[in-house]
Amino acid sequence: MEPTAKQALSASLEKLVTNMPFDDISVKLIASKTTFNRQTFYYHFQDKFDCLQYTLEQLSQRLAAEMIYSDWRKCYLKIFNVIAQRRTFMGHIVDSQAYSMFTDFVLQSVDAMLQGVLARTPQGEAQTSFPQKPWKLFEYGLQGIIIDWFTKGLRKEPEELVDELLDVDISQLKVLLGT
Repeated sequence: MEPTAKQALSASLEKLVTNMPFDDISVKLIASKTTFNRQTFYYHFQDKFDCLQYTLEQLSQRLAAEMIYSDWRKCYLKIFNVIAQRRTFMGHIVDSQAYSMFTDFVLQSVDAMLQGVLARTPQGEAQTSFPQKPWKLFEYGLQGIIIDWFTKGLRKEPEELVDELLDVDISQLKVLLGT
């Protein structure tokens, strides 16, 4: 199946950002690497930031779809691994005016992971809503760990970080989040 114009433009941006700083990329350059023109780009996106946001949302959705929610720690490690596999791409975002999009991507991925894990309890009970205060505190904590790890150069192995900081099983996680 041939990708849509939107997908092709997004893929073009991802490839470009992997090879050069985000701030150096123009809409004209993004379109020139596809069979589509700038007018088509602007039909789908407001600007290159909008295209990057779409690209990161698609990555977060693929990540969430690939997770096996029976072990939340493995899901959390998967987020680390996706970022590590795209180290240059993510680094060019972090070092640009689009830094907040990286942090949003991490938070969106953590949120999807926690929602997926807690919605699939071992007893098969479906959770539909979660208390916001403890949930947000834990979610932002997990986000902060990933951002700190990445911005400090991926010095520790993700498994080591998770083992040191988050030795929590699913039942303890539910207590922490008040579910």
